[in-house]
Amino acid sequence: MTSDERIAHLEAQLDKLNAKQTELFKQLAQAERDQWQGRIEDLKVQFHLSATEGNERAHELMDQLDSRWSEARAQFDNAATTATDVGATLRGGLQSAVRDVRQALLQSKSKIAS
Repeated sequence: MTSDERIAHLEAQLDKLNAKQTELFKQLAQAERDQWQGRIEDLKVQFHLSATEGNERAHELMDQLDSRWSEARAQFDNAATTATDVGATLRGGLQSAVRDVRQALLQSKSKIAS
């Protein structure tokens, strides 16, 4: 296997690892979002089954919880997108750095061989 082939193989492996990392970040964000969704739904069921249904303050708090959950859910969803964007930016920067180092090594090798 030549140096170019090894470098290409390593770059391909790096791309695969970066893609897997991005997917894992998305899955983690989704799992956290789903966990919170379940907890809030459970709380709503408990609220509706309790004797506090007539309590206006309890209704206000439940409305606030709904509002905050909507905001948090949007942030979770954006976090997954942001993680993907950051991963893509990082991957692009790393690929550029690898290309530059590879080019410099090939130039040095060429000069040494001359």
